[in-house]
Amino acid sequence: MSFVLVYGDHEIALPLQFEAHVEEKLIRLMRAPLESPSQERRRLELSSSIVEVISSMLENNVIPPSEKQVKYAVAIARELNLQIPATVLQHRDAMTEFLASHAETYRKSRVR
Repeated sequence: MSFVLVYGDHEIALPLQFEAHVEEKLIRLMRAPLESPSQERRRLELSSSIVEVISSMLENNVIPPSEKQVKYAVAIARELNLQIPATVLQHRDAMTEFLASHAETYRKSRVR
């Protein structure tokens, strides 16, 4: 089974082939009742992220890092006495690499 992005009542559809574990998480999120504000917030965040990524890809724009990523990078930089390169604060891909490079060292430093 796959998800399909459908344009309204038109006969235009785009199959979305997720990895099985991602598909399972998405199904759980979509099936969860909207009784709690956190569930509704998670759905809105997911929807906004999907719109942002697709728009950026089609417009060939650079996707900036999320606010959470920036906060985490700042915490890492402070703890490890690092400078955050400008590209890391401007491009999500660069931010992802920065976090991947330093997160483990940061976590280990926090355990001490």
